[in-house]
Amino acid sequence: MDKSKFYMVDDLVARIEAQLGWGDGKNWNNGDFEELSERIFAETKKRLSVTTLKRIWGRAERVANPSSSTLNILSEFVGYDNWRMFVQAQVSQESTEAPQIEAKAPFPWKIPLALGFVMLIALLLAFYASDTEQPSMPTPSLEKTDFHFSRRTLSEGLPNSVVFAYDATAAPDGASIEIQQSWDNKKRMTVSATDSIATSIYYRPGFFKSKLVVGDTVVKETDVFIPTQGWLGMVENDSMPIYLETREIQKDDYLAITPETVAAYGLDPRTTEVVTSLYHVADYGELYTDDFQLSLQLQNTFPQGRTGCQWVRMFVLYDGGAIGIPLAKKGCAAQLDLMLFGDYISGKTTDLSGLGVDFTEAATLQCNSKAGMLEILVNGQTAYTAKVPIAAKKLVGVVVHFEGSGLMKEVSLGNTQGLYHAL
Repeated sequence: MDKSKFYMVDDLVARIEAQLGWGDGKNWNNGDFEELSERIFAETKKRLSVTTLKRIWGRAERVANPSSSTLNILSEFVGYDNWRMFVQAQVSQESTEAPQIEAKAPFPWKIPLALGFVMLIALLLAFYASDTEQPSMPTPSLEKTDFHFSRRTLSEGLPNSVVFAYDATAAPDGASIEIQQSWDNKKRMTVSATDSIATSIYYRPGFFKSKLVVGDTVVKETDVFIPTQGWLGMVENDSMPIYLETREIQKDDYLAITPETVAAYGLDPRTTEVVTSLYHVADYGELYTDDFQLSLQLQNTFPQGRTGCQWVRMFVLYDGGAIGIPLAKKGCAAQLDLMLFGDYISGKTTDLSGLGVDFTEAATLQCNSKAGMLEILVNGQTAYTAKVPIAAKKLVGVVVHFEGSGLMKEVSLGNTQGLYHAL
């Protein structure tokens, strides 16, 4: 990476860290990057993957030259129109703050300081301009009925390949044609208008909105539903997770990913970030965001994790989003953030102390939605309430992430109409 650009990216990273107030990014965990990805989407309506963010922060193999689209999105997140405007603002600020030096008569072959600085700015901006993607030509008006897009999954397990069948022959000459796997607009593959089949692979269960994109227009969408067969345990990884056998998570009357299981894969949550997960993705019938009751008991079983907070994050997945509820040691409540219907509630500006628990034993977490209100209870006490959006969305899954290791038991999901699942 060009050295000057490297420093500008570091300035952008520092600006984001200051805006979030989460401290140095080198101490963030995987959940923090997941939340940052969601906040960026909420602010800009554009997605950056956790892997991309970790690379920008140097927490994964750092890319030699971050793409201009990535830098544009991050710049927009901190209030600038794009990366170039962020650079111009920083250079202008440095120029204003630079001490004024009375120039002495320079040697003829030396460039005066001020002129050299101006030339440096010009060269720097020229580099950014060359690195910035040229805006695509506006896509002509498209008749979406002229396009076709469908999908077919190849198996019931994971990983799972999906075959997309499409017809994009109506696309204008020269228009880009892409298939987007999910909400993440970085997970796109370019296809040809003369072809009709493309395949993709999914490593995690869930309910995904895949898209056929022509130029900058989404012309068709199709749902990709990757369910689990009961509960699925994983050790998370940025690329492909480690899938755990049922015997590794199933205990007498509860589910658990133990410290011994984590150690068996050569991982140590005391020195490295280790996130383990339990997924249950299924068709729950007529369960919707405006009428459901979820109850479960959770316990983090690794007391000496890297952050010391023993965090657990539970997500209720629905068509198009998720409800995210964290638990942690009582002293870490200020670091917690709720995710509710696209909004984020920070423990730094909101009293979320009710989400702090003592994990010497399992904590009971309840999430009840009825009469337009969502109530979150921890050990029988109300921890937070919020309004539920009028548009009801179908529930499609429950996911629990643990820092290090943890257990879960007595999971039930139902509604006021008598529908009930013992998961």
